[in-house]
Amino acid sequence: MKKLVQLFAIGLILITITACSPTLHSMGAAALPSPVVHRATSDSAVSGVELAVSGFWAHNGDADNIKDMNAGGGNFSATYRLGKVFFVNAAVGGFGGSLKFSCDEDADCNDIVTFTNREKEKTYSINGSDDYNDWLRTSEGQKSYSFMNFQERILVGIDANLGKYVILGVAGGIQAYQGGSDYDEIREELGDLGYIDNSDAKNGIAPTSAWWIGVRFGKNGKFGNFTIEFDDVYKGTIGDWVGARKYTYAHPTGFFLGVTEGDLISLGVFAGKQFVF
Repeated sequence: MKKLVQLFAIGLILITITACSPTLHSMGAAALPSPVVHRATSDSAVSGVELAVSGFWAHNGDADNIKDMNAGGGNFSATYRLGKVFFVNAAVGGFGGSLKFSCDEDADCNDIVTFTNREKEKTYSINGSDDYNDWLRTSEGQKSYSFMNFQERILVGIDANLGKYVILGVAGGIQAYQGGSDYDEIREELGDLGYIDNSDAKNGIAPTSAWWIGVRFGKNGKFGNFTIEFDDVYKGTIGDWVGARKYTYAHPTGFFLGVTEGDLISLGVFAGKQFVF
């Protein structure tokens, strides 16, 4: 009986020690969905201005401690090209929708504690609970909450053509966001209670980077180009950084469409038009 009491006491201590504190982000901290759009042909070296407008739809099934997220929005970007390689890009956009709070398995929110009783050479698992999980079971925790965010991004980099068929580039800059919604208010309240790690305030700014590789179809890209872009936003500690991958096809007429996947936005689709001046 004494050993049984000791076993449960150890289990309760471990549950207390390993109680999770899941991280929740502002939706504005997601990588801005607008892709970097490239020159229509590989032989152009003219300095000039390019404008692009795009719309997108975003979804997150159950990841990043949110679920059933559906949103829509749009972006506008302006690119100034300095000769054949260097460029400066500024993009602004906004999106809004609704989501539910959740808790990922990899956040250990189920508090399943495993330990070994060496005397009996057996391993035990105990199911626990925490305040956040208890809140998720309430009517408030099962509701859908609205959100709305605006985003701004500035990038400076190089967008090079390797021969007539390969696109390669890298850029760095900053991304900012502003938000205010039911989701942000509840997230703030849960953070104040200590139920979650409220990673982001309603407004924020952070360094960001992007790099991409692509291929042109036909000589100098007369049938368009396809690129894969990797974006990262370095806000907070390394465990709080978020990223995205964008797969984009662009036609020489300026129309482009693609798919994005990553943190906070598990799946997104976008389409737009580029105008060259």
